[in-house]
Amino acid sequence: MNRYIFGAGGHGKVVLDALQCLNLVCNGFVDDKDIDSWTSLPVLKYTDFNLINIKNPAIHIAIGSCAAREKISMEIEHLDFFSVYHPCASVSSSAIIGIGSFLASGSIIGPDANVGKHCIINHHAVIDHDCKIGNFCHIAPQASIGGGVEVGHGVLIGAGAVVLPGISIQDYALVGAGAVVTKNVQSGVKVIGNPANIIR
Repeated sequence: MNRYIFGAGGHGKVVLDALQCLNLVCNGFVDDKDIDSWTSLPVLKYTDFNLINIKNPAIHIAIGSCAAREKISMEIEHLDFFSVYHPCASVSSSAIIGIGSFLASGSIIGPDANVGKHCIINHHAVIDHDCKIGNFCHIAPQASIGGGVEVGHGVLIGAGAVVLPGISIQDYALVGAGAVVTKNVQSGVKVIGNPANIIR
């Protein structure tokens, strides 16, 4: 397998660090930036990537934007994706993690939690027991998701946010940094504050 990180940016560095901690080789990055290398690894232009004859390529999309990860995954869906779990992440044996997802150092995935594909569970974020996290979500550093929470597709939960047990957060919602979510959040809205309220 030839591993490439899609996204020569800050989150790409975080993913590369996790791969190095796992003693796994990264062959380079894929990006449209006008650079030849990133963290001393080659950067292939996205427009050229499909034309290059690479044996057994596998991609991890390392871009913080949920919408961008979803768009790119559809554009390169014919390629194989791989997940990355930092060795300091804690994952219950009964948890399920979708392909292409990233678990950062210090993240915790509780018993019977289900995390979708191409998600980012960032540093020291907690997904407690029986949670369901949809595809293409980003749970930012130190966010805490209580037991039995359901999070929809493409949701961003900001750094340090707290979601109380049993809450439902619907598709494409955004929970601001430090928010405390005490009631269900509808699709496509942004909530901030303690307790969290909708910004209209």
